[in-house]
Parts: sequence; structure tokens; C-alpha cells
Amino acid sequence: MTRRRSAGLAAFVVVALAAATLSLGRSAAADAVPWPANPNWQQYVLGPATPNVTPVAVVSTSGNVTNAGALVTGGSGSAKLTMVSGGPAPVIILDYGKNVGGFPYFTVAAQSGNPVLRASYSEGSQYIGANGDGGGAFNAGDRSRANNYTVRGAGTINHSLIQGGERFQRIALTSPGSVTLSAVGIRFSAYRATANEYQGYFVSSSDELNKIWYAGAYTNQLSMLPPGTGGINQLPLILDGAKRDRNVWIGDIYVEGPTNYVSLGSNGNDYLKQSIRLLGSYQLSSGFVTGCLAPQSPVHTGPLIPGTTACYSTSYSLYFAPDLADYYRATGDLAFVRSQFPVVQRQLGWNASRLNSQGLLVTDTSDGLDWDWYDGNKTGAVTAYNALYYLNLIEAAYLARETGQVDLATQYTNKAAALRTAINANLFNSSTGVYDLSDKVRGTVTQDANAEAVLFGVAPASAVPGILTKLKSTLWGTHGPRPFSGSGYSTLISPFISGIELNARLSTGDTTGGMQLVSDVWGQMVRPGPNYTGTMWENIKPDGSIEKGSTSLAHGWSSAPTSALTRYVLGARPVDAGYATWIVQPQPGSLSWTAGQVPTPHGPLAVKWGRAAGDGFDMDVTAPNGTSGTIAVPASGADTAITVNGTSVWDRGTFSAGAGVTSARSDGSYVYMTVSASGNYRVSVRAGSGEPTPTQRYEAETAPAACQGRIDSNHSGFSGTGFCNADNTVGAYSQFTVNAPAAGTATIGVRFANGGATVRPGNLVVNGATVTAVSFEGTGAWTTWVTKTVTIPVNAGNNTIRFSPTTAEGLPNVDFLEVGA
Repeated sequence: MTRRRSAGLAAFVVVALAAATLSLGRSAAADAVPWPANPNWQQYVLGPATPNVTPVAVVSTSGNVTNAGALVTGGSGSAKLTMVSGGPAPVIILDYGKNVGGFPYFTVAAQSGNPVLRASYSEGSQYIGANGDGGGAFNAGDRSRANNYTVRGAGTINHSLIQGGERFQRIALTSPGSVTLSAVGIRFSAYRATANEYQGYFVSSSDELNKIWYAGAYTNQLSMLPPGTGGINQLPLILDGAKRDRNVWIGDIYVEGPTNYVSLGSNGNDYLKQSIRLLGSYQLSSGFVTGCLAPQSPVHTGPLIPGTTACYSTSYSLYFAPDLADYYRATGDLAFVRSQFPVVQRQLGWNASRLNSQGLLVTDTSDGLDWDWYDGNKTGAVTAYNALYYLNLIEAAYLARETGQVDLATQYTNKAAALRTAINANLFNSSTGVYDLSDKVRGTVTQDANAEAVLFGVAPASAVPGILTKLKSTLWGTHGPRPFSGSGYSTLISPFISGIELNARLSTGDTTGGMQLVSDVWGQMVRPGPNYTGTMWENIKPDGSIEKGSTSLAHGWSSAPTSALTRYVLGARPVDAGYATWIVQPQPGSLSWTAGQVPTPHGPLAVKWGRAAGDGFDMDVTAPNGTSGTIAVPASGADTAITVNGTSVWDRGTFSAGAGVTSARSDGSYVYMTVSASGNYRVSVRAGSGEPTPTQRYEAETAPAACQGRIDSNHSGFSGTGFCNADNTVGAYSQFTVNAPAAGTATIGVRFANGGATVRPGNLVVNGATVTAVSFEGTGAWTTWVTKTVTIPVNAGNNTIRFSPTTAEGLPNVDFLEVGA
């Protein structure tokens, strides 16, 4: 036996066994989990419960108005507006509580004269005037934000065009007469998702993060156009915004796709698939992919459309391959990838024709626009556009490999490597420590170029910390980052580009910076105020206000935190297409706990994690059938003990296979455990002292231990000189005699190997009394040894501890018993 001393934590790791094998002597608190048993994520869902949406409050009235409260949810009676010649207009301003969209209706109970009823709409309260907020639809909706109706009798007025996004509605008379209204509302026309439609969810100890996640999901839903809506579209499509533009935009899909994949899952996947298909069908003969289309556009089935460039720009054309790759990673839909991959190939051919002598992509005044249309064309070798081109080559290589085109994948990979070298040689500014805007505009610190360089892997790892630090010190303000330093460019904060910076920070481990960015940019969108809509805003002025009424306050390109929180805070993301393999690697930051699930083609990947007492960390991962993956827990590794389903798999740097964990490694910040199959994995992490925990070891082959069977040494990996191979009969045993200095409880760890195909159950008998059942799971081989721990009652002095099988399969091979001091 050996005795090992430590000045630190003086207890072997105690873990929860399966419900059938609960150990005695443990308190209720020890079995508690650090996350709520039933976290009520449903309370954050913003989709309307019914197709007919009615106002929730009256904001104000003026003029001759009676009983305006009849028009709100739960109101009774009718509201009456009356206007006399030369008198003031009667006005009611109604609040729907959040952004809604659809076909307005007005139920008229009575009227006198032939008054004109005027209804106007606004997302923000400050713009709800007679003409609305001015943000009419470009397509698939009403171009005006105010509508007139001449009322000639009782009945329901149904507006024939969609008012796509409004929280506030103003109703007034503009000519003499009276109108009695028994109801007003919006027939919801977007994708109406209640909690039942969510295949994924996210909930945490932060109310603000929870609101942000669901506001992003709801923003997407308001931009979704179900097929055949109002006779507009043939396909299910996703638009850029609820009220404006109401077009299918390829760059917006880069954010909207991941938002859907983690929330609605297969309930919304076809909206992304058909939008990508529609855009790809309008590819030009040059290879340029059209970046925007009206939703009423049919799929183009003829030859390539003659032309060189179209809507909108080279940069937007570059989002086709990333959109397709993201869709594939989430869905595993290889058939769709095969159908669209020729579009990718032709697109890359177009890009290659636009390279300069340095191997960099160049734009001119015909194709140099980007997300910041108000800043005009960017020409020359623009860093952001080249970073996007690099991402295209990387994603094309990935899709080529997935479709079996290995040689083509190699070509794209080599081109990407050459482009990366050219970008770093010609566009990185060693004086500023960041990438320049372009080869023509030097010294300007740009958010998009540098965030993309980090996120897409253009920037060398050694440069990343300096780039992120420079972005924060130069561009960040109270309400978010301005996109460019210096003058000459708009100072409007872009949640679209800030979303790319958010992913860049989280993907490189800057949890603190990422969470501050979420709070600065998106936190203000979910707090009560004149611009609260329950949805995400298109852009923001540096002082936190909205620039103008036409600004979209429900814009899908601003929903990046929804997918980022799932991928990096909950920690669940795909490794192989369709989550055939996955990784769960949470970034806790300052949170106490988080729970959620991600929809996959195999079923949900569910995750819960939380901080446990004494700097511990617990996590529960349920993996769907047919998948395998990696569970990464935040721990140093060198001073960490980890159990999975009650089996010790990591003890201060030493890995032991078991409980489905086939390998593990540490990078100093996380311990990464590979799991080979689906199922539930309950992970418990407890900090050690950096030195071995004090334990007493008792070898199974050394007296006073006893083995009803024989002592063997024919399977390697055991400790000491052998192990107990007990008889395969009920009642056989491996027994140890241990000494305890005082009565109480002790934590024991039994090391065993079970190379059989089935679990071997048994009883744990202490001093002649059965204290619990134990299950010895298969370890995969007789040479693979694992440790199972349990807490038992002990007497002062000597105690007999016996493991005895309860089936004819017998016990596993038993190597030793360790007892915590």
C-alpha cells in the first residue's frame, strides 16, 4: 500500500452515480445540480399565440374619442371616433407591445357620413405620426406606412398589402363623420412560432442574454415569408427585414441561417434552402451570383443570365458559398450541396478573374458596394472583400471534399493559402497592428476587415490578441463600436458587423470581450424604451438612438447573438455535417448556469452546465442517436479530477477510459473528452491541489484482500502484481479490509476492467451490510482500466468492503481499492 500527502483538497472526487446506484451517506445538496430542474425558457418566446394579433395598450388619444380601450386585448364594447367640420381630428395611438407584421383589419360597427379613416404604422414610438415611420416595403408589402379608407358602412376593412413590421398603430379620421370600431388588429403573415415550433432553445442565469437570444429568433421569424403569402411568393423565403427592404438578401442569410439552425431547426430550414436556391438560380454568365432578389421572383431554370455583375456587389456575391456551407453543416443535406456546387465553382471562376498582380481581389465603382451602402463604393484591394474571398475558397474546399472531389478541394485549399499570404503581406499594417481598409486607404482601423480576418483564419494566431485589443481601444463606445476610425465614413453602429466581431472574439476565447459586446450593442435593444420592439435593429447612432424612422427595427442581419450564444456559451456546435460529430465546449464567463439544446437531423443535442460548490463545474450532455463528439470542460487539467456517469476518467492529468469516453487531452484551459456514442453524459469536475489527493491504496492481490476466484496477471495495465478475477457466479466476491481513523463516511474508488459486452451489476457490502448497488460498465477491453467512486459509511478501525456480483456474469476484473483519507 502507498500513502500520498497533499496540503490542498483532502477528498477524493465524489460523483453522482445512476439513479439505481445512489450511494449512502451523501447529503441532498451533494446530489443537487447547479441549474434549474425545469428552466422556463418558454416565457421568453415572442411569437404571437394566435394568428390575429390585437393591441395590448392605448398609448394616447386626442380629439373626440370614446372608449378607446375597447380595441385592446380583453377590451369590451366599441371605440368611437368623431370629427366635425373644422374640428380637430380624433386620434387613437395603439401599442401592440412588440413588433408584429401582417394584414391590418378594422371591424366597423357603425358610421355616420363618409369619413376617411387613416391608419399609420411605426416600429418606434417617436415616429408614429400621420404618415408613419416612412419605412415602407420595397417588395412583398405596402410601400406606404399610412393607408386611407373611406368608410361607407358596417363590416370589416381588410387591407390587401402586408404592413411588415410595427409595434405602434395610429388610427384617425381625416374628414368629418364618425366611425365606431369593435376591433382592430393584424392578421399575422410571417412565420408564427410558439414554443412548440422551437426545436432548439437557450436559457441561462442572465435574463438579458435570454431576452437577446429570443429577440434574435423572433427577428428572423418576422422576416420569414411562408409560401403563397398574399399571392406574392411561390417558395418559403427569408427576407432581410420585417418592414424594409423585404427582399431576399444573400449577405443577410449569412446571419439569418445560423439563427434559424439553432432555434427552429427543420421547421425553418426550408426557408433558408429555398432562398439560397433562388439566388443561385440567377447566376450570371460571368459567374457572379446575384446578391438580392424580390421574393416574387420565380426560380430561374434557363441558361445562365447574360451579364457581368448584378445586384448588389462583389462582396455580397461572395456570401453564396458560406451560406451553402452553413446550411450543410446544420442539416447534412448533401444532395442540395451537390445541386448547388456548380454555382460555387462558377462564382470562384469569376473571383479569380478579378485578381491583381499581387493575387488580391479588386473592385471598382461598378461592384464595390458593401453592407454600408451609405459609404459608397470601396475600390482597389479591399481587405474585407479579400477576407470573404478567402472564406469562399476554404468553404469551397470543404464542400468539394464532401462531394468527393478531392483534387478540386486541394486546388481551392492551395489558392486560399496563397491568398492568405498575399493579404498578410500587402494589407496588414505593422504600424497600427491591424489590417488596413484597402491598398488605397491606409491607416484606418476597420471593424469588418479585422473581425473577418480573425474569424475566417486570415490573421496569424500571434496577431489576434493585438487586433482585438486595437478594435476595442479605437472603435468601441458606450453603445457599441463605430465601424471605422477617422472621418469620411459613417459612424452608425452596425449590429451586422458587430456580430462578426462577436463571433471572432468568442471563437478565439475572448469571452469577456464578447459578452461586453453583446451587452453594449444588443442589450439596449431588449430594454424598455421608445425603440423596444422585441426584435433586433438594423443600425444604431453612437448615442444609442435611431437615425430615422425608416431604419428597420427588425433586421435579420442583426440576430448574430442567437447563434453565437448557442455555439459558444452553451457551447454546442457541429464538427461534421448534420452533427454526425459535434463538440460541446462552453464559455461560462460570469454566468452561473446555462441550459439549452440544438436541433440536429438525428434529434436534439441537449446541454446543461453550471458552477458547482468549491470551484467545481458540472455538465450534462445528451447526444442524439448515431452521433459522437467531444465534451470539453473548462479546467486546467493538471489539478482537475473529472468523472463521467460516476466513473473517473481524468485524475490530475491521467486519463482512464470509461463511461463511453475513449480519449482525453488538456490544453491548459479545457479538458477535451472524446465520446464514442450517443447517450447521456453527466460530467463532474472538481479542482485538485495540483498534487495527488491523499488516498490509501489496497491491492486486490495483496492480503488482507481476498478474492473468491483467482489472481491473474494476463491483461496488461494493472497495478501491483495482479488483479482479482472472481468466479462468474452470484455471491463470488473481491473483498478488502481497510482501516478508518474514525466513524463516518469515506470515499472509495475501485479500479476495474470489463472487456465483456454487458454491464456487470453487483452489490457493495460494507461490514456485512449491503449499502448500495453498483454497475460495472463495459470498458471496451480487458486491458482498459477505469475507476468508479462512491461514498460509504465506515466504523472506526477495520472495515470489510466487499464487491459481490448479482448475476452469473460475475464481477469485472478488480485491480485495487483506494480510500480517501
